[in-house]
Amino acid sequence: MMRTSFLLVPAFGLWQLAPAQSLIQRSLQSDTMPNVVPNPGFEESVRTFCGWTQDPAKFNANMGSWSSPTQTTPDHFSTKNDKECWAHPSKHSHGKQSPRSGQAMVGIKTYGKGNTPTYWHEYVQSELPEPLQAGVRYIAECWVLRSARSNEASNNIGILLSDTAIATRDCLPLYITPQVNETKLVKGGWHKVSGVFDATGTERHILIGNFYGDEVTDHERQPDGERGAYYYIDDVNVRVAPAGTALTPKPKQSVPPPPKKVVPDHTSSKTVDIHEVEPAVGTRMRLDNVQFEFDKATLLPGYEKELDKLVDVMTDYPFLRAEIEGHTDDQGSDTYNLKLSDDRAKAVVDYLVKKKIDKERLTWKGYGETKPLKPNTSEENRALNRRVEFRVVER
Repeated sequence: MMRTSFLLVPAFGLWQLAPAQSLIQRSLQSDTMPNVVPNPGFEESVRTFCGWTQDPAKFNANMGSWSSPTQTTPDHFSTKNDKECWAHPSKHSHGKQSPRSGQAMVGIKTYGKGNTPTYWHEYVQSELPEPLQAGVRYIAECWVLRSARSNEASNNIGILLSDTAIATRDCLPLYITPQVNETKLVKGGWHKVSGVFDATGTERHILIGNFYGDEVTDHERQPDGERGAYYYIDDVNVRVAPAGTALTPKPKQSVPPPPKKVVPDHTSSKTVDIHEVEPAVGTRMRLDNVQFEFDKATLLPGYEKELDKLVDVMTDYPFLRAEIEGHTDDQGSDTYNLKLSDDRAKAVVDYLVKKKIDKERLTWKGYGETKPLKPNTSEENRALNRRVEFRVVER
């Protein structure tokens, strides 16, 4: 026996029963199906912060339903803040920019370098209440606005529906092909990024950001601002598409860069650039561009470029911990060499800490003449044994 469901609906001032299926069909036909994204306008947060943070855990804890999948930090903006607060939208636009709806929005970087030569992209991620339905056609969209404080406009602002939550321990971009991607430069006012796709039934998490490298991202310099392309995000929406809605073209495949180099132990920084090395646990590199005054722990001019590369690596990988090792040749007493090597290793650590690397992530140790790379039988070998090395102990 066929069963028909009914819903109570108003008609001419009276309440009447109407078939539930017909209401669903009407919703599909008029594109009014419910949005499955939680907190789509970023209105819900534990509190509003006046300042900004470089701690993604702080953003994640405050936003609840939204988080950062990498160790970069999106920003939460709200008109609930005092207008003098950094996190009030008008602070960066002389009062000209505000959320598309409601009182809040988030901001992410989509093009340009971060605090290092690496291209940083920021993302926001949220878990849907339940997976999308297999074989069902959906619309995914969000609204974006280039911040007046950024000096670039870009394309490649995309929406990714993923079956698993993404969580990295670094600040590097995500190279995953999204279901929706904006290929045109986004300038001017609020712009809708939208696409239509068929779900596989495993999609449970939504991410927004640039899923392509900067080398394949179009960009255009703007007259004002700084630090690359930065966009506000608001009104995220994923819903069942109306019947007959056509699929949008699939975005081009996201291609990651070549993997970094895995190098042998004691590889010289004169041979391989530190930026190109995969900083796996146990990796040890000779910092051969770091030199000291004779018989002292005073760094000679020219060391900054080399050590700044270490700062870059430790910034891109904020969980990385390292030991700086000091070594000497066999000239001098054991006690003297141990102290000299220890002082030289500490001089390197002191520079890194001065560059705002947390001292808790760094240790140093002098090994004196106990770990030569070559027998101390020639001046060439002794020069090789006099060295400072960088060793990854945790990542």
